[in-house]
Amino acid sequence: MRRTEVHGSTARTRRKGIRGDTMSWLTHNLRSASRTLVKAPGFTAIVVLTLALGIGANTAIFTLMDQVLVRALPVEDPASLVTLDAPGPNQGRFDGDHAFSYPMFVDFRDRNTVFSGVFGRFPIGLTMLHENRSERVRGDLVTGTYFRVLGLHAAAGRLIGPGDDVVPGGHPVAVLSNGFWLRRFGGTPAIIGRTIRLDGQPMTVIGVGPVGF
Repeated sequence: MRRTEVHGSTARTRRKGIRGDTMSWLTHNLRSASRTLVKAPGFTAIVVLTLALGIGANTAIFTLMDQVLVRALPVEDPASLVTLDAPGPNQGRFDGDHAFSYPMFVDFRDRNTVFSGVFGRFPIGLTMLHENRSERVRGDLVTGTYFRVLGLHAAAGRLIGPGDDVVPGGHPVAVLSNGFWLRRFGGTPAIIGRTIRLDGQPMTVIGVGPVGF
């Protein structure tokens, strides 16, 4: 028992000595590095800027990966969503690999025997005018099946449905995102049924999307 205690005590002493040596080494190197940086302010500024850019870039990449690959989309069944592609030159597309003409979308929608539903969306930048105040906003042109396929429900009013795109241009309606509704209109339900102008076109606000979408 005594021998075991002596050996244990010796090991602890050695570990403490190693830790002490390591801390002394780190302290010495930190002091030396600090003195070097103070003597060379130009070099120090470059180092700080490089670190800032590196940290910022890594933060941006992590945020993107977190949003796109890690977190599930706030819809009913995100794991079942797929994106249709059109490889080859101009195979029904007009703006990139994932953009189809509307007639081709209609064929997908009406002749589909694989998916539970098909919808189309196209991101677009818009200028919104309401009560003599204009601002640049981001929007999506969506088909009437968009919200139904995603299994979403309105926080206020109603969402765009299949009956809204039977006649081209027949139902100029808009759904506000929940965040935009709160920021721009203070979360008032009075905006439902009101008219806003998007790129000069009058659109009736029919609803507000769910929180987080």
